[in-house]
Amino acid sequence: MQLLKKYRALLFACLMAAGIPVSAQQDIDLTFQGMLSDVYGNRISNEQFNLSVRLLSVPGNDLLWQNQSAVKTDEEGWFGFSIPAISQYLGTDGRMEVPIIIRMEFLSGAGSSWISQGDEFTVTYTLAPVLIDQTVQLTITRMEGTDLVVHSEEHLFAFKDQYPFAYLTGGFILTDEPPVSNAAIADLREWLCPTEQLVPGSSSRGVKGGFPVGGYRKKN
Repeated sequence: MQLLKKYRALLFACLMAAGIPVSAQQDIDLTFQGMLSDVYGNRISNEQFNLSVRLLSVPGNDLLWQNQSAVKTDEEGWFGFSIPAISQYLGTDGRMEVPIIIRMEFLSGAGSSWISQGDEFTVTYTLAPVLIDQTVQLTITRMEGTDLVVHSEEHLFAFKDQYPFAYLTGGFILTDEPPVSNAAIADLREWLCPTEQLVPGSSSRGVKGGFPVGGYRKKN
C-alpha cells in the first residue's frame, strides 16, 4: 500500500480504546496538532501567541525538556509542535517504564490580540507506558484522568481528545518512523474536527468510516 493511501486509511478505520505496543529499541517522536477557537466557536485564525511546552517527571515535576516560542495559527486556526525522541524520557537504558507530563501553557505576548494577561491558560496530559499482556503500551490521558481515544496502524498512532477544552481542540501522533507526513497531519485534523463542522447548516453524512460525525464547534 502506498504511503499516502496508508495514512488516508486513518480516516476509514475503527476507533480502538487500546494503547500502543512499543519496542524498547525504538525512538518514538510526538507531534501535536491543535485548533483554537473562541467561546462562540469562531476559529482564532492568523493569530500569534507564546506557547510554552514542558515535559515533567512523575512524581516530582522535575523539568525534563522545555521549549517556548512565538506561534501563529493558520487560516483555519491550527498550530502544532513536535518533540523528537520523546520516548527517551520514559525510562533509562531503552526501557520505557515511567510516565511523564506534557504541559502546554498558552501565553500572551507581542502581537497577541486574542489572549491577554489574566486569560492565559494551561493544558496538561500524561504520557505513560503500561504493561498489558506482557507488552509495554503507551497511553495518553488528560489531567483529570480521561483517556484519549487512540487509532493505530503500522508505525503511526493517533490520539484524539474527545472533550475539547474551552479554547482548544487537539490530538497527538506518535510514530517510530518519523517524520510525520503532511497527509498524516491532515488526516489527524480531519479526525479532530471533521469538514462537516466547518460549513454552517451542512448536513451530517452520519458515520464516516466508523468515526462519529458530531459537532464540537461550527465556524460562522
